[in-house]
Amino acid sequence: MLFSRRDLAPLLSMLGIENAAPQEIKPRPVLTGKLYDLNSLPVRASADGSSKAVSFFNGLTTRGQHLSVHMTELAPGKEPHPPSRQPHEEIIIVTEGTLEVTINGQTSTAAPGSVLYSAYNDLKGWKNVGSSPARYYVVALEEHS
Repeated sequence: MLFSRRDLAPLLSMLGIENAAPQEIKPRPVLTGKLYDLNSLPVRASADGSSKAVSFFNGLTTRGQHLSVHMTELAPGKEPHPPSRQPHEEIIIVTEGTLEVTINGQTSTAAPGSVLYSAYNDLKGWKNVGSSPARYYVVALEEHS
């Protein structure tokens, strides 16, 4: 069954989206080779104060892949978010503290120097199980855009 715009207009009105503006899509910048100094970048704190994060970059490689890198410092006993699935691959590099990491039901302990890999759509989550803040870096890579 096909519907015309005229048929759909009352439904859109009831849903309150008849005048909704299309989402503005910002093009991602193409990344260039340079140094990203942790100490010169802005720090974002979570609303509850359990974590601090620094975004190094978020853009396209010269080959068109979306690449982002950020660092998170996570308070003891905290997790950054509930376990989730991401539509990209991630590499997590632990530099300080101890994380309990679960990827697709497999739980492991990640100490400084540990590197974790999460494939596309893996169910993953982690928690700082140490007595001091944990610091880790996340490298996320998506397919060509």
